[in-house]
Amino acid sequence: MNMRKLLIACLLCGIAFTLSAQQPVPPPPKPVPDGPTLAATMQFIQTKLQERGRLNFAVYTHDNADGKDYIDQYSGEPSNFQADAATCKISYHRNLKKNGAVLADSDVSFNLHDVQDLVVMPAEQEMKRSYAGAGHPTWEVRVDPAMFLVVARGAGNQSTGFYFLDEDMANRIAKAMVHAVELCGGGNKDPF
Repeated sequence: MNMRKLLIACLLCGIAFTLSAQQPVPPPPKPVPDGPTLAATMQFIQTKLQERGRLNFAVYTHDNADGKDYIDQYSGEPSNFQADAATCKISYHRNLKKNGAVLADSDVSFNLHDVQDLVVMPAEQEMKRSYAGAGHPTWEVRVDPAMFLVVARGAGNQSTGFYFLDEDMANRIAKAMVHAVELCGGGNKDPF
C-alpha cells in the first residue's frame, strides 16, 4: 500500500507539473527606452532652437554657364518655438528676408510622428539641390558665414529645416530630434 500511495503521489506531481508548464508565460516587460524622456528631449530642442536668435548671412552664387555672379543678403529670426511632448509637435514663427524683402512670415508646425528621417548637411548642399531643381544646375553656391542645416523629412516632399552656425550644435539637435521621433513613433518604417 505504501508503494501504491507513493506511485499515486508521483503521478499527481507529474500531472501538476505538466499542467503548470502549459499555462501561458507572461511576456517580458518592454525595455525602457534609452536616453532622456520625451519631455526632457523636447525641452532641450525648444531651448536650443530658441537660443539661435537672428541669423544673418550672405549667399554668393556663380553661374558657371554664363559667368554671372549674384550676392544675396538673408536675415532670419524664427521665434515662438514650442516643442510639445504631449502632441509630439514642434511649432514656431518663421521670418525670413532676402535683400530686405520678406520671403516668409508665417507660422510653421510639424509632427514628429510624421518625420521619416533627419539629415545634417552644409547649407550650400541644400541650396545647390534647390537651385538645380528650379532649373539652374550650373549655379555654384557659397554661404558666408558657413552654416549647417538640420532637415526633418516626411513623406513626399514635406520637410522642415533649421540653420545653425555651429556644426556640433546642428548634430546635437539632429540626435535629439531622432530620439524624439523614435519616442513619438515616427521614423522610416520601410524594412528595406
